[in-house]
Formats: sequence, structure tokens, C-alpha cells
Amino acid sequence: MDNIQWLRENGGPAIQLRLSILRNSSSDDIQNAISALLAVDDVCTIMDYYDAFKTTDWNLKKIEHLIHFYKDYCLETFFPRVMDYGLHAGIAAFDEKMMLVADLFKYVYTKANESTEAFDRQAHFNYSLMMHRYFYVTGYLFPELIESLEKRLNALHKVAKEETFDIYQDETKLHKRPPIWENLGVLKNEMNPWKVTAKKPLPMWFDIWTLAYYSDKCADPEKIKKINEIVAYVLNPEFQKTEGIGLLYVPERKIYHANNLGLTLPLYKIEGHPAQSNTSGILEIINIMSHFEVARKSEWFNNCLSHFEQFKTEKGTYLFPKEYLHKKYIEKAFLSEKNISTKHNEREIRKREIVSTMKMSEIYGRIS
Repeated sequence: MDNIQWLRENGGPAIQLRLSILRNSSSDDIQNAISALLAVDDVCTIMDYYDAFKTTDWNLKKIEHLIHFYKDYCLETFFPRVMDYGLHAGIAAFDEKMMLVADLFKYVYTKANESTEAFDRQAHFNYSLMMHRYFYVTGYLFPELIESLEKRLNALHKVAKEETFDIYQDETKLHKRPPIWENLGVLKNEMNPWKVTAKKPLPMWFDIWTLAYYSDKCADPEKIKKINEIVAYVLNPEFQKTEGIGLLYVPERKIYHANNLGLTLPLYKIEGHPAQSNTSGILEIINIMSHFEVARKSEWFNNCLSHFEQFKTEKGTYLFPKEYLHKKYIEKAFLSEKNISTKHNEREIRKREIVSTMKMSEIYGRIS
């Protein structure tokens, strides 16, 4: 039995929906999976988090709590779970929810371009960067979003095209750093990935995640070339040596902020340096990087695939350790009825096996 057939027999409605996308199934199969998924109470609870976006009374504190916060109702927290359900543009109930988020994006994008107050403009610009990925992952495109992403693409491409790896400032000319950060370099202002006026910002994980799904939809060879050059820049050993960490200096206030680009690649090997042994987030990172041809051809990517093969079961499915799968998986969404009736420990293992195998099927699907 191949893995797709095994998933079809063992997976719940979230898996059935993702399989229907993977295999271009009939509209009836897709609709049946959607109906079953949206009938799960715990899934409905997560979908209800979108209702917090039903307002036009925006302020920076409210925007922060909805986009970049630690609570369950924060988009950054619950959206990865939505991704795992396979929900996408064209599903009426989901379209209604995502249009609320699109209204917020249009607001922050307008403020980022039109605000006359520097702090206000900067803050809204940052939120627009964070929001790009939510739309490209799920297939929602509209003029303001496309314009914003293409501006970002052109800005990110500058540092990649120049292959600039001298990214830190001369510290002798800066205000003294707090002792806790004395070993961290300070990123050059023109490379500050968050600064709205930065001439050649460094790419961040937010950006790579967005570009992965943008590249799937982009038919412009010139833009695809730029994307591949940005990804090649991230894959370069000189970039990986920086470990994606640096301080941001705010000269007007003489203060520092810690910043992590999030682009240190697990298991990456650099001659003369110890290999990155931290596997935190490795499955999600490979999933995103599998969208890029330049990444798929890299030695690093293929080393990661070899690493995953150690978790292959005798029947050909995959079963990753718990730490590789960070999110909560609702049983009724991910398990078939026959699996739900098994013992708790059996259900937990089967859920991990289903999610692991589904993710690997999608990754290998992109490779082939």
C-alpha cells in the first residue's frame, strides 16, 4: 500500500482535504472533506478566533494582540493550525474569515505608506511584513498585497544580488551595549530587516515563508530569478556563519533591540565549524524550503531528507519524534473514525504517524 492510500484510509477530514488538493480530487470529495472538518467543534472554536477582526476601530495595541502575541486568539498562534487543516481560498466559510484579515492588512499597509509620524509608519510597516505569509499560503491575492510583496522582493534582492555578508556595524562608534548582549554584532542600519527606510534589508523567516508560496503562483521568470537568488544567499555558508542573530540599534533613543532572523538552518554543515545540531523546527523549515528549486538542489536539503528517512516505518510511513511536531492536532480532524475508537496512546502515535507521513508526502510531491 502506498502512503497516499494509507493516509486516505487512516486520516480524518483535515487529511482528506489536504489529499484532495495534492491529488486534484473531484469537487465532491473536496466538499465532503470541508463539511466534515467544519463540523468538528474544536475546529469551529479556532475558526471563531477570526471574528476578533470584525472591527474598524484599529489601534496599535489591538493590532499587536491580533497578529503578534502569545494568546490562542492571536493569528500567529492559531494560523499554523489552520494551515494543517488544508483550508484555502475558494472555501466560502474560510473566504469570509480571511476577508476580515485582508481588511486589516489594507489598513496597516495604507498607514505604512501614508502616515506622517515616523513611529506610526514604522510600526504599521512591521505588521504588514508579518501578514504577507497568511495570504500567500492560503491563496488570497489582492492589489495591496501584491504591491507590498513585490516592493519587499525588490528590497531583499539587493543584498542577495550583491552577496553582502559584512552585515555588522563598527561597534567603536556606537553607544555601549548591555552586558548580556556584548557578544552580539549590531546589524548595519541599511540592512535592518524591520526598518521601513532600510535600503537593502536582510531576509527573515517571515519573508522566506511568504516567497515560498509566492513562487508557486508567480509566472514571471525575472521575479523567480530574484527569489532564487535570495534563497541562495540564505543557503550561502557565509550567511549561515552569522547564525541569523544581531542587535538592532535605534540611534535616536540610543537603545538596542535583539533580533533573530530565524534563518539558521538545522543540520547545516560549514567547513571548520561544528554542524548545526539543533533540529528545532526542522520539519517546518524543510517544508517551506522544498518550494524552491535552488534549495532542493542543495547538499543541505538532501542531508535533511536523509535525516528524515531514519524515521521511516517498516510499512513506508513516517513517525517523527514529538518535538518535530509542535502543534496540537485535534483527533476528530486528523483521525479516521476507526482510529478514534482506539486507546489513547495508540491514537497519539497514529496522529503523529499521519501528520508525519502527510508532510513528507507533500514535500516529496514538490520534489517530483
